[in-house]
Amino acid sequence: MEKREVSKAMPMIMFAFILAGSLQEAFNVCAPIITKDFGITSSEVSLVSAVAMLTMGVAYIVYTALSDFMSIKKLLVVGIVISAVGSVAGVLFSNSFLAVVVFRAVQMAGGTCSSALLILTATRYIEEHRRMRYYGFNTACFSGGQLVGILLGGIFATYIGWKYLFLVPALSLISIPFIMKYLPDDSTEEKTRIDFPGIFLMALLSLFISLYFNVMDVRLLAASAVTAVVFLVYISKYKNAFITIDFFKNWKYMLVILVVLITYSTQGSYSFLFSFMASGVQGIETGKISMILLPSYAVSMAIGIVGSKITQKMGVTKTLIMGLGSMAAGLLMGSFFLDRNIGVLVLMSCLFNGGFSILYTPIMTLVINSLPERMRGTGLGFFNLCIKITSSTGIVITGKLLTIEALQKAKIVKAMAEAGTVYSNVLLLFLVVVLVSFITVNIVKQFLIKEK
Repeated sequence: MEKREVSKAMPMIMFAFILAGSLQEAFNVCAPIITKDFGITSSEVSLVSAVAMLTMGVAYIVYTALSDFMSIKKLLVVGIVISAVGSVAGVLFSNSFLAVVVFRAVQMAGGTCSSALLILTATRYIEEHRRMRYYGFNTACFSGGQLVGILLGGIFATYIGWKYLFLVPALSLISIPFIMKYLPDDSTEEKTRIDFPGIFLMALLSLFISLYFNVMDVRLLAASAVTAVVFLVYISKYKNAFITIDFFKNWKYMLVILVVLITYSTQGSYSFLFSFMASGVQGIETGKISMILLPSYAVSMAIGIVGSKITQKMGVTKTLIMGLGSMAAGLLMGSFFLDRNIGVLVLMSCLFNGGFSILYTPIMTLVINSLPERMRGTGLGFFNLCIKITSSTGIVITGKLLTIEALQKAKIVKAMAEAGTVYSNVLLLFLVVVLVSFITVNIVKQFLIKEK
């Protein structure tokens, strides 16, 4: 099979990517309705998005590791089928909140195959002069999934019912014939050991941390500490660990990961918060919330397409400052004026989500600059895992913050309406996170960024 045939399958892989990613935003939009339907708190409903995000990070590493000896074709087909199974089961058992959490995780475990393998497919099979376009398409697919997700969330919440959102990723089954026809079957007999114990310990650590912030039980904090120690001992002793202790001894890489852990804690949290904020302050129906977020994700998708060009032209430092500055401006605007009118919500979202879209390429550049070439593959995989873990934890923390009585009553912004107090306070906390990230970036840049 000629390599140029592979390009015919790429649109269908991107189609599956967008469908899989869309449900994360769709369920965030529907979070207030799910809260009411199950009679649970915002803290508890956050687990739907948090567990799915965590599963995505773990699945990403598994798929890329398996691709060393299994064909990308087989991995994509298996992943899409698993996602479809999660779709059907999710609808059938949607009367149970626990089942909703579990089958969203199953969906994400399967659906992550397309996002994890899109770039790898381009790198492995597409000619060098044509593959660069898919690097930009990768970011565009992520933003496109968010855009489609908020539209679907509004439509299903209003006209169909949030439970049937589960069926959307099943549409990716139509991509299987194209994948089977145009991708080569290049499995090898050589087996590569996948460090399932190491990945499990990392995922377990994240889960314990997320659950601790959800229920604030000191036993979970102790379990987190014990798991962290076991994980560090394990990667120190096991030579085939998915990430070795050498990464943690690389202080430059650890500084970049620190930037990731701080900055991306607000990524998924914002859209989760926004649904409650728009309905609670402006009284906007859940079905219409998606229309308010739509412009911001259109901006994000446009920026994602040209993100690499922005970084090349402005340099890593200026691009990071621009992205963080845009996020800070949006959060500052929202914390002071979110109770005024819908226009404020639209503009603050464009500034925040647009700023976030700018960050991925320069932060990835920092990761690459912090590692020797032989460690970059694993380093980038761990980088993506950290993004998902910190986003997952951030969603859970945000859900908990909304239930804290002190944040509901203490007016930091004195002119804020009563209904907007808790959301204004949480946005100010997000702003503090962005400012800390800005300071950390300025510390890191002197060691990692060499620009004229």
